[in-house]
Amino acid sequence: MLIQSESGMIQERTIFVDGTQYSIVISDEREALLAAQAAGRVSVGLLWEGGEQEFPGILYLMEVPSKAGEKKPDLTVIDESYLQQAVRRFLGLPWVVAETERLVIREFMVDDIPNLLRETESMKTEEEREADSIFHSPEKLEAYIRSQYGFWGYGIWALVKKEDGVLVGKAGVSAGVNDDVLELSYHIFAPYRRQGYAEEACRAILSYVKTEYGCRVCAAAAPDNLPSINLLKKLGLW
Repeated sequence: MLIQSESGMIQERTIFVDGTQYSIVISDEREALLAAQAAGRVSVGLLWEGGEQEFPGILYLMEVPSKAGEKKPDLTVIDESYLQQAVRRFLGLPWVVAETERLVIREFMVDDIPNLLRETESMKTEEEREADSIFHSPEKLEAYIRSQYGFWGYGIWALVKKEDGVLVGKAGVSAGVNDDVLELSYHIFAPYRRQGYAEEACRAILSYVKTEYGCRVCAAAAPDNLPSINLLKKLGLW
């Protein structure tokens, strides 16, 4: 349903997430968005050339072009994938980035922390544990989910076996040295190494990044880390 008011535009959309229907309010009016949020509904603020450019207090924003020949936002560019993400973040559900033959690649959840903490026992140095600490604290992980996933859309993701739901590692991309480059990284937990999970996950992630972001991807490995170097060669990154 589309409502054109004196000050802007309001659209209501419904989508299904895990079999449940949710209503979303999409608007370029801040007051309409705040009212929707206050009522416990998902709201998405539209950023376009002729509308408001700031929406304090609104969690989900999407930049859209103006409709050809008209002074109104083009709502046809809002796809269901983005709305799925907004609803999942609103509900605290992880976004599934990709699926492979054996793995589900999804965003991390606070519920993953106990499994991640067990992995620290296999880390060799305090530096490794400190670098991984963001995934061991509920407060830090919640902030990462909100700011990294919520704002950038990408990050380090959980690798979960389809067969039994076991977390076998993590992999993903982070900001690279330049704005048009993302850096690939991965960490397969000790019991699941040498089973091809790293290559399987990284190939799916590279495909996802190419489709979604269209930017270059780089990767690094220590000179004595021959398994990683060999993998990066297979992936065309070395």
